[in-house]
Amino acid sequence: MRGLNTQLSRWFLGGSIYLTGWYYEGPALQASQMGAISLLLMAGFFSALSGDTLRIRPSPVEWLFGIAFLFAMLVGWMTGNVLSTMYGAMLLLVLLAIAFLVRHSRAADLIAVFRWAYVALVGTLLLLEHQALFASLSGSVEYGLGLVRYQPLGMNPNLSGLVYGGGALLFFQRYLAAQKGSQKAFALAMVVLCLFVLLAASARAGMLALGVAGSTGISLIALRGSRRSRMSLVFAAFIGLMVVVFKWADIKEYMSLILDLDSPTRGVESGATGRTDIWRAGIELVFSDGTLLFTGRGIRSALPEIIGFPVESSYINLALEHGLFFGSLITLAFVITACRALQQGLKPGHSRYQLFMVGLMFVFMLAQSFFNRYLIGVGNPYSLWILVLILQVNLKSISPAPIGRETFFPLNTHRTARIGS
Repeated sequence: MRGLNTQLSRWFLGGSIYLTGWYYEGPALQASQMGAISLLLMAGFFSALSGDTLRIRPSPVEWLFGIAFLFAMLVGWMTGNVLSTMYGAMLLLVLLAIAFLVRHSRAADLIAVFRWAYVALVGTLLLLEHQALFASLSGSVEYGLGLVRYQPLGMNPNLSGLVYGGGALLFFQRYLAAQKGSQKAFALAMVVLCLFVLLAASARAGMLALGVAGSTGISLIALRGSRRSRMSLVFAAFIGLMVVVFKWADIKEYMSLILDLDSPTRGVESGATGRTDIWRAGIELVFSDGTLLFTGRGIRSALPEIIGFPVESSYINLALEHGLFFGSLITLAFVITACRALQQGLKPGHSRYQLFMVGLMFVFMLAQSFFNRYLIGVGNPYSLWILVLILQVNLKSISPAPIGRETFFPLNTHRTARIGS
């Protein structure tokens, strides 16, 4: 029964991830989102039921998230915001479910579940929306509308930059870890397909965040990487430079088109006034009430239909919903985790590039969070993965993965016991 419950847990988790990739508006969106949460809770339940849960004390990150969600739920209850109270309770249940998942003796398999869910999503795109994908990828422009931005399974183009840009990092990590040539080829193909979706959606924030993550990785490897990794970096840079030199005109023309640089609303002449105006309004709202500045307004209380405009920044959103104190602590938890993963991933003489890639995933998320509100979220595949990941790598202790099994190495490792053993 242990094996069966574990498999059920993995299938429920995979189904949950897959459903969070569907964003068609209307009742279908609500059904898919609620279905995804239900499947995630079922995954945590069957993981606990398997009997292979390790006895590990809550990490400081789990305490922080738990207290922050509980406090936000109480704020919602005190202010009479029933929806916010319900969301707070839901996040607490999700936190508990993920806590069981990451304590399973085979928790190293979770990353594979996320990757296979991404494979299913990309396969669905190619099956159902290949014409729209390749039309947008070619830079399709409609009169009166401008650049046609691809919306994968109804997902907002900006959000798709987070989801599929993050997916490219997930599969690049697999490329680095794979032993067989066929596995490397498949992982690299998935990286390319995720980047195709990113380009087709003209998700400039996602491209910028990938650029930040890539620049961070290149700089750290150049400074602290092994000789072999530095040589690989020089070789890749040389190949990239040759491509740019010989194809500069074509690359410049395509990127200008796909990035919509000449658009009066999105182009360079617009000056990004739309987003900066939203950020200014959000910051003013954060500081408009001295009490709410510290208590926050409750989870999901900063929706456009409530405050009158979208909050296009996770950091402003955290301050509005959780208050300046808890919002700052949550952000700090992500920053510290990213720094520790990057530092330990490039230890002199003991490089662990899978852990290093974990740090870059957090860097990507932190950079993206300047332009979206999904740093803490479970409604899309990558935000859900980041929530699982930050709990997993911050566990105080965890049993090492079996020899030959892929893992990204938690920040602290030593053996522990199973619950009930």
